[in-house]
Amino acid sequence: MWVEKNGPVYRIRDIIDGKKVTLETGWPNKTAAKKRLITLKADQLRGDFIDPRAGKLTVAEWVALWWPGHETGLKPTSRQSEGSRVRMHIVPLLGHLTLDEVDNIVIQAWITKLLTGLPDLDRPGKWVRRPLSAKTVRSCHGLLHSLMSAAVRARKIRTNPCADTKLPALVPREMRFLTEPEAGRLLAAVPEHWRPLVLLLVSTGLRWGEAVGLQVKNLDVLGGQLTVERAMHEMADGSLIFGTPKTARGRRTVTFTPKVAEALAGLVVDKGRDDLVFGTPTGKPVRARNFRRGWLVWVEAAGLAGLRIHDLRHTQVGWLISANVPLSAISRRLGHGSIAVTDGLYGHLLPQVDVGILTAVAEALAHVDLSAVVAEMEEELADAA
Repeated sequence: MWVEKNGPVYRIRDIIDGKKVTLETGWPNKTAAKKRLITLKADQLRGDFIDPRAGKLTVAEWVALWWPGHETGLKPTSRQSEGSRVRMHIVPLLGHLTLDEVDNIVIQAWITKLLTGLPDLDRPGKWVRRPLSAKTVRSCHGLLHSLMSAAVRARKIRTNPCADTKLPALVPREMRFLTEPEAGRLLAAVPEHWRPLVLLLVSTGLRWGEAVGLQVKNLDVLGGQLTVERAMHEMADGSLIFGTPKTARGRRTVTFTPKVAEALAGLVVDKGRDDLVFGTPTGKPVRARNFRRGWLVWVEAAGLAGLRIHDLRHTQVGWLISANVPLSAISRRLGHGSIAVTDGLYGHLLPQVDVGILTAVAEALAHVDLSAVVAEMEEELADAA
């Protein structure tokens, strides 16, 4: 690397791949350029050198280089959701900026734009870009963080500008738990064809995709258990795909009661091992969007308006906790990634834990004779004196 005059300013040059290239230019005098040259050479000796030209790549150009490798490690559903975030929220708002122009201030402004949206001034009440929820904004930021981390690893930029972003707080969505009478009313309101599916969901806590993707070969009616090996997902284009469960612990065996077994028994008659257990009245796979049309009617009829399908999973947990089933066993049954996930979601439903803690502390203190301890300490102090 060297410094040379270039018109009224000085620039720093180097030989890269056999060609003379300009690393930086615009220095007003030779002294300033040489100070910068010393810094660059020191970075080079430490192995910290980053070609200043690398950061001139735009965010859109970097996305085009980064995305093909990133998407290969994603499940189809994640590929669809993350691809949508890149196309709709990252490239349109940040794509024109160079990587070295994206700093914490730019990121914070981007977060604000996502949260507030962009009203359509020509059409009152309409949006050019709708505001996003806190959860979606945090997901977009997480994806941008991964994008910029890859740029750091590729030595395009020195640090990740997403590191210290202030993100919107998540507002937990209220869970709903059915009482046993409410569950009975729901099952009574559900048509006979769909009753076994709803009964299985509330009795096992299976995820929707795990239940509708269940194959005959993974269902042991006589043994009262099923094996979760895959889940069915409906893509934006309407296609159905079968992938692995949501987490590594999602591959699991789940038991069910004789009542559930009785309801499921008729569904496997005259079916092949690879056939789906649940289907529509015409024999097609169950699609969530179609099922929800009936679901809204049934919950209304049962006096449970607003109940979500996923609340059946919450209900299963509530019943198990009320029966004092250990949280570790519940976590395994649900297929959570770890017991920490289960505790974070449902730990507030465990009042008996606090009671147990207080009981243990009380029992421990019951063996402490405070007056005897004080007398013993006074005696030791007197001997020492």
